Amino acid sequence: MKSNEMPEIVRLELTNTCNLKCPHCRHHSEEKRLPENYPEYYKNKIFMSEEQIKKIFDEISPHKPSVTLNVANEPMISPSFKFAVKQIKKHDLSGTFNTNGLMLNEDMCKFLVEQEFESVNISVDAVTPETLKKARGITALDKLVRNVKRLVNARNEKKLPRVGVTFVVMPYNKNEINKFIDFWKDYADVIRFTGYITDKCPDISVLPDVEIEKIPPRIPCKQIYRDIVIRANGDITPCVITAESPDYISMGNIFEDGGIRKVWNGKIFQEWRNLHNQSKWDDISNCKGCDYWVDSLQPKEKETEEFLIRSPSPYTVFYNVKKRLDNWDSVNLIDRQGFGNNNFDLMEESATSEHI
Repeated sequence: MKSNEMPEIVRLELTNTCNLKCPHCRHHSEEKRLPENYPEYYKNKIFMSEEQIKKIFDEISPHKPSVTLNVANEPMISPSFKFAVKQIKKHDLSGTFNTNGLMLNEDMCKFLVEQEFESVNISVDAVTPETLKKARGITALDKLVRNVKRLVNARNEKKLPRVGVTFVVMPYNKNEINKFIDFWKDYADVIRFTGYITDKCPDISVLPDVEIEKIPPRIPCKQIYRDIVIRANGDITPCVITAESPDYISMGNIFEDGGIRKVWNGKIFQEWRNLHNQSKWDDISNCKGCDYWVDSLQPKEKETEEFLIRSPSPYTVFYNVKKRLDNWDSVNLIDRQGFGNNNFDLMEESATSEHI
């Protein structure tokens, strides 16, 4: 497997902080924010400047990557958020971001519609205030619902942005899955379910309904060949999983080491890719035991009367509402853990549950 000269997906962390302390968050929960647990990287707020953002887009724009405006953070609290959105549109790129939805006020919704921003995914995780408290540490479910509807209504007859809602499946909310689907299918364009990723190494065995014996033999993980994750300070982490790991690892810094191309094609990345191509991923401590490589398998797809359901792995399932598929650019837009055009010869079969 080979990487392109530049990454196909750019995940850009505009700030390293968040306005919530979600109990299941591996970064900013109350427990993780304790002085003895909070990594040094998060102890001081970092905001990427407009000058730095402009420099990034000037370098990546000729290669037309898909851009995700968040990593382990809430992107809309960044003072440079709107500037970053405008850079995406200025350079005719496709963009998406994930948000907790609290800042989707009238001004922000109007802005995203006017910019014709491609994709917004709102994390909800619940159908009751009590469950939302367990997932997000807040009970303001009515506010979240109202904000999502506000974005849909602001769009009016326009197609964009494509509006998605996300549900992280946990033991305390899995009984609400069907109600979540039944409610949001009337408002959202896509409903995304994701499995909880454990600290340090994703463990597929903790996901519901996964038959371990049906998982195919391991293959190289596409993330180190396709995605680049840029932290708010310019550091590059190997993949979206290590970016969200309590342990901090950097492959280089784009502001100090010559830009994105230099780091992306640098010695450390090449060493990791060579090891994966030789099936020696266990020689990399961060890759050993990590099950997120299953997201490199070919997506499975099925249709029901209401949904086009796509899943690349047991970690992610997308319920695309069929009557609102006209705003989905499946070639150019690559959502988080999602789909789009790629240049890899991946396995034809994937092991994924028929249901959550």
